[in-house]
Amino acid sequence: MATSAAGLVTSLVADVCDSDISTRIARNVGARVTAAPALLQRFLGSSPGPEAVATLDRAIQAGARQLSTLGTRLAAIVRSGDRAPLTIAPIQLQLCTACQLAETLFRFTTEAGMHGAAQALFGCVTLPLECGRALMAIPGANSIGGAELAITVLDSQAGLLLDISMSPGSTAGAQLGSPEPLGAWLSAAASRVLALNGTLLGRGSARTLQIRLSFFICSILDEPPSDSLAAALQLDASLLRKLVQLLLPPLHAAAAAMQLPADRRPSELSWSLVYSIMRGLRSETLIQAFKEQQAVATTGDSSYAPRMLQMTAQLFAAAPASCPDTYMGDNELAGLWLSLLWFLNVATCLVRSGAQPQAGGAALPEALRQQMARQLLQALRRLPTALRVVAERAERQADSGLASGVLILANTIPKEFHQLASPSASDRQLAAAPDPDYSIVSSLADVPACCAAASAMVQALPHVAALEGLAQPEQSDAAAANLYSPGQLAVTLMVPTSGLASAVHHYCQGLEGGCSAADATAAAEALWQLHTTLCRGIYTSAAGLNVAKPHIEVLLAGLASYMDAFVHVQAAQQGRAASSDADVSGSKPSNVLAMSVAQAEAVLVAAASQPRAADEVLAFTLLHAIELGPAALASSPAVQQALDALIDQAGVVNEGFSEGNQDAAGLAGQLAALPRREPQAGDALELAQAAATRSCAYLRCANLAGEGGPAAGQGAGSQRCSKCKVAWYCGTACSHADWRAGHRRMCRALGAAREAEVERQREVGEV
Repeated sequence: MATSAAGLVTSLVADVCDSDISTRIARNVGARVTAAPALLQRFLGSSPGPEAVATLDRAIQAGARQLSTLGTRLAAIVRSGDRAPLTIAPIQLQLCTACQLAETLFRFTTEAGMHGAAQALFGCVTLPLECGRALMAIPGANSIGGAELAITVLDSQAGLLLDISMSPGSTAGAQLGSPEPLGAWLSAAASRVLALNGTLLGRGSARTLQIRLSFFICSILDEPPSDSLAAALQLDASLLRKLVQLLLPPLHAAAAAMQLPADRRPSELSWSLVYSIMRGLRSETLIQAFKEQQAVATTGDSSYAPRMLQMTAQLFAAAPASCPDTYMGDNELAGLWLSLLWFLNVATCLVRSGAQPQAGGAALPEALRQQMARQLLQALRRLPTALRVVAERAERQADSGLASGVLILANTIPKEFHQLASPSASDRQLAAAPDPDYSIVSSLADVPACCAAASAMVQALPHVAALEGLAQPEQSDAAAANLYSPGQLAVTLMVPTSGLASAVHHYCQGLEGGCSAADATAAAEALWQLHTTLCRGIYTSAAGLNVAKPHIEVLLAGLASYMDAFVHVQAAQQGRAASSDADVSGSKPSNVLAMSVAQAEAVLVAAASQPRAADEVLAFTLLHAIELGPAALASSPAVQQALDALIDQAGVVNEGFSEGNQDAAGLAGQLAALPRREPQAGDALELAQAAATRSCAYLRCANLAGEGGPAAGQGAGSQRCSKCKVAWYCGTACSHADWRAGHRRMCRALGAAREAEVERQREVGEV
């Protein structure tokens, strides 16, 4: 078997190096090259002795020397001046087959640990860097033998170079040769591919070539094999422009593919490809050329920046939350999200520069601004995932620089969204009222997307806190302080959260009957879910679990706006005007009661936190909950105590409260005029039933994600109280905490009420 394995290699090399290779022979040899790995693996599987392996190793090393010599010899023939098609076409075939054989042997020896043979195969770079480069120097060589042959030949060269460049051997990079031949080959290959496909990703073999060439480019840009190569590449501005142009089409194609179901995406457009290309474009060698090209393209093409934003937002929205395959570990996943943050930052800055009249053109049309704002809105939904994944990597590696860099990058995205989503100056002048802050809500179908983005910005706050804890910038670092200061991202996140609340409320309060039932149901569900998230955000803020504490007032104001919007949507769904008395009179829906109880509890938490929220905000939000909530809410001892404290505080600062702030004075009057009601026997049960309607009955639940839905039993991993079978919790921790907080006193009553309701329904035939 040893003789046959070594003989197989020797025979293949001899046939490939035959100077009189024809198309028929090339196909025959190509088929044998394809079959060779299985035969060689069978040889290893037969447990050969050391001498047999050494014999095969020597055969491969000898073959490597022959293939290396072949590259030099064929290059000499090409440069000799005999460029007739009858001469060039066979050389193309021979080069292609030789590269395929060298790549096959290189993969085999690398996997088998045959280091001597693998090192010898590095010399086969002469095939592409000498012969391939000489062929590409011939004008019109693409037409010799057909464009398909030219693509196949170039693809075989790129495949061999890619394998060598990615070899785990420390000397692999050096074996790519001196900078000049590699740079010349790269320039010629990039020109050929751009001539074939332009700024698009090709099809079939052309697509395979583009992707393989992209992987090779990125492998040498990410970690240049030598300082001299990196320096040589940076000196060739024309080459760098070509590389940028070559790397962008696969990114655009991947962004479009990621919108498809996973089973319909082309396998070659993977997240590994996206990560490699983004790292390549961000590499020290290429980053400046990339930025310069973006600036030039934006100036000359008004659609360029929107396309870049669309591409990046699509990738950001579709990126995986966990490792998608075996090729991407935790560090690579974090690197992918870091690159996506960087690209989204670049894209939003491009849009901003293009939107300025002084940039050489008119301001962006309002329709285009809103379109791009919606793209960013989708991306913002993934911000918690991005910050979590990168924060986990920064924590694993104790990398304060990474944490600081991510905070700076992430700070731009919600800020740019706020600017894009806000109406233009002319629109604000025409508006009859200051609301809405945003004009992004143009239909009820927009509400769920707005709610999801606002919820994500609240859910991102704990990860912001984690990153700021890791960053710990030096106080003396004035430059870093100018770029980012603690709490800055939390503020930036709160601004669009408030704006979205205003926009959604403004749109929903004008709803009339006749809206789509499906849109209304989805909007109501999203509003309830977001209201729950805001309540939980206040709880976690008060507990010091994130950096939103100074901004609790924004969350409190959002509670009232989103619950009002919820009521308006429900009223419109029932075919009534949202402003009618029917919104809040009569039998109130259980979900409104649940939201009111949760909102009141959130106000109590905010009132007890430090720093304390403004009294007028606390008073307004609490009154709002009482007006929409169950009757038992107003007589709750905790709520009564909070009301008394607010009334007392209003009396202490009465003059300033009344004269300086008429709204605050009005709220003080409402507080004092609020009818008092003595607690009733069933009040505690009524409040407990309202709480049990939520996805987690524990009113101080800090699970910001709230995955699954806002209603009881909808949360991911929800579990029901085994005794009363009424209250639901998002996990064991909340069920135990609620038991201690008072559920143990209400559990039996809730269970009895449930059994009574079931019996009533049975009697009337409802069950």
